[in-house]
Amino acid sequence: MLTVFRSSWPLLLGVLLLMVGNGMQGTLLGVRGGIEGIPTSLMALVMAGYFGGFVVGSRTVPGLIQRVGHVRVFAALASMISAVLVMYAAAPHWLAWALLRFLIGFCFCGVYIVAESWLNAGATNENRGLTMSTYMIVQMSGLVTAQFLMNFGDPGGWMLFVVPSVLVSLAFTPILLATTPAPRFETIAPMSMRKLFRASPLGCVGIFLMGGVFAALQGMSPVWGSVIGMNVRDVSAFVAAIWLGGLACQYPIGWLSDRTDRRVLIMTLAMFGAAITIVVFAFDVGIWGYLLAAALLGGVANPTYSLLIAYTNDFLDASDMAAGSAGLLLINGAGSFFGPIVTAWLMAAMGPDGFWAYMGVLLLALSGYAAWRMTRRASPAVADTGAFAMLSPTATTLAVETALAQAGDPATHPEEEFRMTPQEINRFWLDEVGPKGWYEQSDELDQQVRARFMSAWQDARQLTRAWADTPEGTLASLILTDQFPRNMFRGDSRSFATDPLAISIAESAIAAGHDLATPEPARQFFYMPFEHAEDLALQDRAVALFAERMPGENLIHAQLHRDTIATFGRFPWRNAALGRETTPAEQALLDAGGYGALVSGKVKLADPG
Repeated sequence: MLTVFRSSWPLLLGVLLLMVGNGMQGTLLGVRGGIEGIPTSLMALVMAGYFGGFVVGSRTVPGLIQRVGHVRVFAALASMISAVLVMYAAAPHWLAWALLRFLIGFCFCGVYIVAESWLNAGATNENRGLTMSTYMIVQMSGLVTAQFLMNFGDPGGWMLFVVPSVLVSLAFTPILLATTPAPRFETIAPMSMRKLFRASPLGCVGIFLMGGVFAALQGMSPVWGSVIGMNVRDVSAFVAAIWLGGLACQYPIGWLSDRTDRRVLIMTLAMFGAAITIVVFAFDVGIWGYLLAAALLGGVANPTYSLLIAYTNDFLDASDMAAGSAGLLLINGAGSFFGPIVTAWLMAAMGPDGFWAYMGVLLLALSGYAAWRMTRRASPAVADTGAFAMLSPTATTLAVETALAQAGDPATHPEEEFRMTPQEINRFWLDEVGPKGWYEQSDELDQQVRARFMSAWQDARQLTRAWADTPEGTLASLILTDQFPRNMFRGDSRSFATDPLAISIAESAIAAGHDLATPEPARQFFYMPFEHAEDLALQDRAVALFAERMPGENLIHAQLHRDTIATFGRFPWRNAALGRETTPAEQALLDAGGYGALVSGKVKLADPG
């Protein structure tokens, strides 16, 4: 861990300061809302705003990073966070707070994505798992530290709003001055919710229910504390206990999860958590009882979140894990958004005990559903499951994907069984198959690619990061992500699953000059990800690159692909594989022979200009 701190301390320090700022604003608003006399029902909308903004940020910030870059996105969003923290005190009204909470949730999601990208890019294959674990510990440590700082000011004044604003502003310095270069940013092809639910009903239902539990613990606990008359010290201690309990229980529960049926563990933890809420609901436990309950519930909720993600990934191909994680985070966000609203409704109907009743009902529902699912599907063998990874509900898709991949690497691909190299891929594709076989349809070749390279394709995100520094490595990465899937999954939507990754690799490789260091005809594979994209701007890029750096027959094909996208907005010959409905104009082209008819000149597309 010391090695990770030495190499990544600027980024980790920046993350720590960000988390202190985030932790303070959540607790402070709950306490200040009580001072301002804002009703619980309206404070619930304030708290829900953060989770709504976080979900929207997770869907939109990656595209923003691709357009303007990591540094600009981080600087803009962090500046906005700093301003919002001060605006809370300037506009103590529930509607203003709700809008500001939505905005700050959006911004925090964005800065987390940027920070996680930089950390991931600066890590090596040997320490990436430890780096992400350290990142999670730093996150939780920042949230706990924030509760300690709550006791050094008056929540009715300005100072406690200014302090997190200053800390977030200070976070700029170590992060933006870090020597780690801006990393390659990869978009993730989406997975339908139907496919995700079919893969793991328990994962989807459980992560939604846990979203509600987290919303109560993270968002509504300060509000509940204010309602029952807790002072600032007690409220901050209660919130800190939640995170300390989660931090303490991650490892022992993770150890158990790798050695037993995860559904049994999920069911047991949820039942234990429900029992805690029943005790607090039924008895007057006092402040020490509340603190113990907070620590135990945090110790249940945080590891259960990690368990549900790990359990879902046990039923996904490695290539689908990133998309699956993104889907789970969206479901969790939906549960988190509605959580404060339902909690407030129950508190209005039942009094403050509605806070505990809400979490108890959700945890009982999770325990019962896990028990029922055990009767519907056999458990996978423990040896066939992926490893448990320590995760925080504040982590974005990138952190989840990286932590799971690194945790699963030793079990999935033991060193003695998996030694794929760029040289092996390039030798096979360039020498054994050669130009003559690249564009011929051959069942024998498809089977050969599947047999030799399927496992490498499933690990493409990890392998391509390790191969990114040399022309030979990026060439192999592009063949693996852009060419091989079209052989392995001919006629299947998985043919295009790693296209976004291939585009990202090609962008970085061309910027580094790797394409010009690669002789023809292999150079074409640096440009073909753009030619395969159903995006007119990327098609124009492909045409320009071929015209400038590899004119000839490849340029003709690039122009035909570009004209197809200009005419139809997509490739009609992919419709069947992707389950898309074909228009009459597209069907006419397919009936005439599809792309072959364009190449032969039998069909000519209208001039897109």
